[in-house]
Amino acid sequence: MLLNIAEIMERYKPEQVKVLLVAEAPGAAAPGNESGHFYLGNTNLYRTIYTAFTNVFGAFSSPEEFFELFKSLGFYLDHLSKLPINIRDISSRKAERERAVFSLSERLNIYQPEYVVIIMLDIQTFVNQAVKISGIQSVQKMDAVPYPAGSETNRKNCIYAIVNLLQNGAIDY
Repeated sequence: MLLNIAEIMERYKPEQVKVLLVAEAPGAAAPGNESGHFYLGNTNLYRTIYTAFTNVFGAFSSPEEFFELFKSLGFYLDHLSKLPINIRDISSRKAERERAVFSLSERLNIYQPEYVVIIMLDIQTFVNQAVKISGIQSVQKMDAVPYPAGSETNRKNCIYAIVNLLQNGAIDY
């Protein structure tokens, strides 16, 4: 059975997006893994955010239970780019990020989030541009946290940053 990511994302999209998490791009398909995506519960980003939420809200009985809580609190995850980005070539990566700004700005107009959490320090400029282009007035706060890849330290720093946002009242959910 081929899973439709758009349908799965829509299933877990809250009626009102309060907190929009923005990562760079969905992962490219890898051998043995036709599609890796946060909302399939099979990526490092999923495991990291799941761990952060577990640290704050306790254990979940299933990925679906986690996604339902995520949704009920008004959280939603989307990407700067809807397509995988070539991470090997720096100039291509930057160009692909730039091309994705307008598309994200259009989705921001639909979501109207109150809070934007950027999950990758290197994409802050692009997400900020998208918010500005969108012209939305709903965003009250923006933060950026490290992306959980490359090392265990990065993963732990991302978990810590998300836990901190959840626990210190920075995110009003």
